[in-house]
Amino acid sequence: MVRDIDFRVKRTPVKPLAQPVAPKVALDTVKKGGSSATLWTVLVLLLVAAAIGIWQFSATSATPTTSVKTPATTKEITPVADPIPTKVENSILSPQSSSPLVQIYDSGAGSTEVSVLVDKLKALGYKVDNLEKSQFNYDRTYIRYRAGMQAEAEKIQSTMPERLVSLKEVVSAGLFDILILYGVK
Repeated sequence: MVRDIDFRVKRTPVKPLAQPVAPKVALDTVKKGGSSATLWTVLVLLLVAAAIGIWQFSATSATPTTSVKTPATTKEITPVADPIPTKVENSILSPQSSSPLVQIYDSGAGSTEVSVLVDKLKALGYKVDNLEKSQFNYDRTYIRYRAGMQAEAEKIQSTMPERLVSLKEVVSAGLFDILILYGVK
């Protein structure tokens, strides 16, 4: 069976759709020096002010950091004649009178290395708290200390002459006097 083709319907050619015409923008609607120029000026000024603020903040908050492979020499300070502190002042104000609390994180050195350091520091008379494994591994050992603990931190640094150590004083409300992040090197 063959289907009949209907020749009665007259076919009309399809015209292509009309291209949408882009609206013409009059160039005179944006004024020179108008609101867009003011916006850019304000943005540039804010960016410059932020850069100056960051620069000044980083310059004032930078504390000296030492990074040495050999132990640093400690300076012997001769005390100025002070009145003799009372027993209460001695226990509260002078952290050097009692042994400082040293907390140690294993930051890549390994648990055996950390336990050797803990034993060494306990033999020197420090209160040592082993905090086990750190979240991060570091390529060097970092010693962070509170104000007044620099001499103690340098003594601890001298117990590890084979390590690359970075000392830094920190402002901390933590419960430690000295924090050691015992890294790989």
